[in-house]
Amino acid sequence: MNKVALIAWLTACAVSIWFAFHIKYKVQELEAELGIARAEMQQDREAIKILEAEWSFLNQPSHLADLAERHLDFAPMLATQVVHTDDLPERESQDSEGLEDIIEEILRNAPDKSGKKSSEKAGGANSAPLMRTGAAQ
Repeated sequence: MNKVALIAWLTACAVSIWFAFHIKYKVQELEAELGIARAEMQQDREAIKILEAEWSFLNQPSHLADLAERHLDFAPMLATQVVHTDDLPERESQDSEGLEDIIEEILRNAPDKSGKKSSEKAGGANSAPLMRTGAAQ
């Protein structure tokens, strides 16, 4: 019985030693990968700083003005091109009831999830408007 216990104990020691070496080499491999990843991150940070500096230079107003002058056929703005807001024509107000009718017509003709038009499902016309603006009725 002592021989079997001794063999089992030696086998357990050998397996634990092998496992320890395996873990040690795996950790070394992962540390090498981590070092490579950190070096790549540092290179990326430096590249980002360079790109930000280039972007800052390219977006300087004086540089943009020079490029616009060379490549665009813009003329300076004349004083006659500037108007006061009072000189602009009045904006036509849209009738909210007209918009409501348009929305109802669109929704009436739109297919629902079953593929049928809303008007087919509801029997033709909607009985109640979908949206009201103004006072309660």
